[in-house]
This record gives sequence, structure tokens and C-alpha cells, in this order.
Amino acid sequence: MTSYLKIEQLHKRFGSFTALNNISLDVKDGEFICFLGPSGCGKTTLLRAIAGLEMQEEGSIVQGGQDVSALPPQQRDFGIVFQSYALFPNLSVADNIAYGLVNQKINRQQRDQRVKELLEQVDLPGIQEKFPGQLSGGQQQRVALARALATEPGLLLLDEPLSALDARVRLHLRQEIRDLQQKLGITTIMVTHDQDEALTMADRIVVMDHGCIAQVGTPKEIYDRPATSFVARFIGSMNLIAAQVMEDGGVMLGSVEANLPIAAQPSTGLLGFRPEAAEVSCCATVVDQSKLQMQGEVRHLSFMGAYVRVGVAISDELEIELDLSVSEMDQKQITTGTSVWINVAAEALHYYPDQDPDQAEAESRVAAAVEASAQNGMAQVAAEAS
Repeated sequence: MTSYLKIEQLHKRFGSFTALNNISLDVKDGEFICFLGPSGCGKTTLLRAIAGLEMQEEGSIVQGGQDVSALPPQQRDFGIVFQSYALFPNLSVADNIAYGLVNQKINRQQRDQRVKELLEQVDLPGIQEKFPGQLSGGQQQRVALARALATEPGLLLLDEPLSALDARVRLHLRQEIRDLQQKLGITTIMVTHDQDEALTMADRIVVMDHGCIAQVGTPKEIYDRPATSFVARFIGSMNLIAAQVMEDGGVMLGSVEANLPIAAQPSTGLLGFRPEAAEVSCCATVVDQSKLQMQGEVRHLSFMGAYVRVGVAISDELEIELDLSVSEMDQKQITTGTSVWINVAAEALHYYPDQDPDQAEAESRVAAAVEASAQNGMAQVAAEAS
């Protein structure tokens, strides 16, 4: 699959704060990419830079073989869907969708045909004459999607398109957007802070943290092998335990000493594993140097439907969470107060040495500035589009 969008060494600053720090990324033709991260991480600023709504100070953006780094938005080949829909309330659905086609001087008959085709694609046939105020939130978002696709752009940009919708509609549209993207084969970039959206929709996820790319990979790669403690926290659930790796290869987890079955230099940091990665026994297990082994007491149980989240106290200051199936809970008769022995295989463990505290403090200041700038900028663009 060939590269369609190439971003190289992109920098963007707001005053003295760096919003995008040396961003480089290749997006393949027809790929669905999600920019994922919390508010203020730089994902919206990066989307705006790709669209030309925000100009970078350094770096280049090449789309379809053309350097678009200095081009204004109207000269770039993209369609965009905003979180707020940004539909024109005084125009009919048909006129909203055809807005870009009018600017391209497409005749009325061709416009009407294209609107009809697009409404069928987004599963809203026959609503051409309605106005946005007569539609539900989910219907308005589909109309906004049809408008973005009307000019047949090479790149589709989605700025948190589902965040304003209720959970049921969001789940349904999530699959519809993905199906339509695959059918059309259009290269798509979506900004989201919702890990479930990213995991279920994306071919690859770009996890962003403090203006930098923390990790790029498939949903499975990022879930199974988070590159940093930030990614580990942000994607799914992760037990992250303050740890001190000793000279002899052991590890202190608070006051608890354990064997560390993975290679790590003597240091302090965080030792992590997913709640579902642990094997649990209600009787003492044979010592196994190839696994992290701990003993604890069940302190609380949370029924989550398909599984039970089990809180286990390893010591007075250390508690971890495990995810066990309902059938395993019943079979092993695990209840509050039960003593359990926990085994975690080496391949399920992740160790993250401590970050420089001065760097962490500086990154926190950057995040606050970026969040305010990005939110103000997107609000202004949405208002202008309306």
C-alpha cells in the first residue's frame, strides 16, 4: 500500500508553548487512521495543520505527491466533518450537501443526482427537502458526512464526529462510517479521545501525548505492547505498580519483594500488566521464576457483565485489579476475603523506568496551553462554517 499523506518534522507553537513537536507520520492510501489522546495532546492541532486551518512553523505536508504545506484550505483536497456538524440551518439538506458542488460550478441536474446518491450511501434517502433543525443528531451527522464526501475528496478528516451523540447512536454510526470508508476506499483521519472508537474503527492508531507521537500501531499492537506508561494508562485498563528493580534482578513492589522475569536495568519505575493477564489460584502455587508471583486478599468485587473486576490487596499500600470470567469466579468460589495466588507470565509484563521529573512538569504546562488554544480554534472554525 503506497503512502498518500506524508508529514515530516512538523512543529507548531502557540507563543512560547510547543503544540506539535517534530511530528512525522506516513498515512497509506485508503487507510483509516485515528489520532487518539486526551484534551490538549495536540491531535486537533495536527488535524488542523493537515487541513491548512493552522499553519506550522516548520516541517512539510505532502498529499498525493503534492506539497501542500503552504496552501490555504480551499486549495487542499479534503472533506471535513466537525464535532458540531456545522450545517447551514437556513439551507435544506440537499443544499447543504451540494454546497461544495455549487462552488465547483456543477450543473443542477448533476448536483441533484449526486445528492441523491450520497443520501442513499449514508442511509437517509428522500430527505432532500428537510432542514437540519428537523433532523436528529445522528441524522445531522450523516448529512455532514455526505457533504464532506460530495466533492469526492482524496482525504476525509473527522474531528470527533461522534462525541455529541448518545451511546446507542454512536455505536451504530461507528460501524456505518467504517463500512462506508472501506466501501469508498477513501483515506481517512479521525480525531478522538475515545479509545473504544479508535480500537474498533482504525487500521492504525496514532497515540499523542503532550504534542508528540507516543506510539503508532495497529489496535492490537498498541493494546498488547504499549510503548509508554501513558499509552498503557490511556488504552484499556492496566495495573501500574511503583517498582524498584534490584541489582540481583528482583523487584520491590512497595514493601513486597518479588522475582522479575523480564530484563531491566536497576532503576525505579512502573511495572504493568493488564487485569485479564493474570492467572489466579486459591491455593499456593509452585515457585516459578519465569512468572511474576504475588499473594493477596480479595477486597472488593465489581460485576461488569461479561466479567468481574476483582480488587486484590497485595499489601496495605498495594492493590491491583484482575478481570475474571463469571464462570471462573463461581468455579473457584472467589468472594471478598478470599486469599488468592497470582501468576503473571513474562510476556504480559511491561516495565517503564521513571521519567525525568523536570520534563514531566514542562510537558504538563504545554498540555494546558495546547488545550486552550485548540478548543478556541476549533470553536471559531465551526462558527465561521455555520
